[in-house]
Amino acid sequence: MASEALGWPLIEEAPSASDLAKCVHCGLCVNACPTYAITGLEVESPRGRIHLARAIDEERIPLTATVQNHWELCLQCRACEAVCPSGVPYGRIMEGARAQLDEAAPSGRWQRSLRRFVLRNVIARRRILAAALAPIRWFATSRLRGLLRHGGILGLVAPLARLEAQLGRPGAPFRPGRRPRAETPDAVSLLTGCVMSELFGDVHRATVRVLERSGTEVVIPEAQRCCGALSAHDGDLTQARQLARENVVTFEAVGNGPIVVNSAGCGAAMKEYGELLAKDSRFAERAQAVAARVVDFSEFLAGRELPPGSLPARVTYQDACHLAHAQGIRQQPRDLLGALAGCELVETDGADMCCGAAGLYSLVQPQMSAELRARKASQFRQHRPDIVVAANPGCQMQYEAAVREAGIPARVLHVAEALDEAQRRAAGRRPRP
Repeated sequence: MASEALGWPLIEEAPSASDLAKCVHCGLCVNACPTYAITGLEVESPRGRIHLARAIDEERIPLTATVQNHWELCLQCRACEAVCPSGVPYGRIMEGARAQLDEAAPSGRWQRSLRRFVLRNVIARRRILAAALAPIRWFATSRLRGLLRHGGILGLVAPLARLEAQLGRPGAPFRPGRRPRAETPDAVSLLTGCVMSELFGDVHRATVRVLERSGTEVVIPEAQRCCGALSAHDGDLTQARQLARENVVTFEAVGNGPIVVNSAGCGAAMKEYGELLAKDSRFAERAQAVAARVVDFSEFLAGRELPPGSLPARVTYQDACHLAHAQGIRQQPRDLLGALAGCELVETDGADMCCGAAGLYSLVQPQMSAELRARKASQFRQHRPDIVVAANPGCQMQYEAAVREAGIPARVLHVAEALDEAQRRAAGRRPRP
C-alpha cells in the first residue's frame, strides 16, 4: 500500500537538493540510457527519475510503489553521467533514492529484506559465501548440468535456466592470504572481492600471472572484504560504509602502493570511498588516500612493457559500464588487446551500452536484463567473434548467455585471461583451459 507521507523517509541519506538541482533537463542523457532505449518512456530515463526525486524532495508527491518501480528498473550503469554536460552525480542520487526504499519501501519489502540479509550475511562473509556457492561450482562442471540442459528440464524452471545459461566453467576458488606482505617498495595489492573469488578464481590467477610477468610483485591482503558496491547500489549505505572502513584499514596496512582491481564495479566503488565516507571524521581523509591508490587492471598495465602475446582470433571487447562510464577507461583494454599478434579487434554497435547484468539486476529484473542481453546477442550473431572480452564478472556471466543465444561458438574471457593466454602462446606454452 502506498504511503501518503510527503518528503524523504530517511532524510540523512536523501539525495541533496544541490545534486538534484544540477539536472537542467537538457535530455542528453536520454539516448545513453539502456532502459529508455528499451521502453522509450521518459520516466525510465535518468531525467525522468531525477524529476521524481525532485518532486519528493519538494514534497509534491509521496514515495509510491510506482516511483519505486521506476527507480528499481534503473541499472545504475552511469552512462548518463558520461554524457551529462552539467556533471549531475546520478549514481550518488540513485543510491540515496534507493536508501529510502530500504527505510520505507511502498512495495516488495520482503524481497528487499531478503536481499539485505543475503548481502550482509552471505555475500559479505567469506566462509558463508564459499559454502553457499560450492554447490553451484560443482553443478557447473558436473554431468548433471549437461543432462538437464539437453533434456530440456531446465527450461521448465525459468530462474534455473537463466542461472545455468550464465554459468561458464568456474575454476577453483581464489583465497586471499597469498603473500600478505610486500617485499619490494613497488608492490601492488590485489582486491579479490567476494563472488569473484569464488566463481572467477581463474581471472585472479591470470591477473597475478600477467602482473608478475610485467615485473610487478603482487600482494593479496587476507583481511580484505567485499568492496561494498552491491550494498551501495541496493541502497544499504550503512553496510557499504562499514565494508569500506574495513578495507581502508586493510589496505593501509600493506603499504602505499597501487591497489589493482580487475572488476569494474569494485574499482568504481573503491575509487569513490572518499565520497562514501566524506562525513566520517575518522575515515574521510584515510578513505581519500586509499581511493587515490586504486587502479583498474588495464589502467595499471597501460604503457608498461609486457611480454609479447599472440591471440590469433576475432575478438570483440565489450565495455563494462563502471569502467567506461564511472572510471572513464575505454581505450586501455583495447590497446592491450590490439597489441597482441594476430588479434583482430572487432567493434560492435553499442559495445558501451549495459549488457543487463548490473550486479543483482539480472536476478531482480530478469525481463529487462534479458532484453538488453538480446541486443548483445544480436551483435554477436552479426559479427561472429571468436572471443568476447569483458572486464567485469557480472558481464562475463551475461555474455555466456548472450553467446549461447547468438548460436555462435565464441569463448568469453576477462581481459586478464586473454592477455595470459596470449602470453603463454607466444612463449610456446599451451594456453590454460
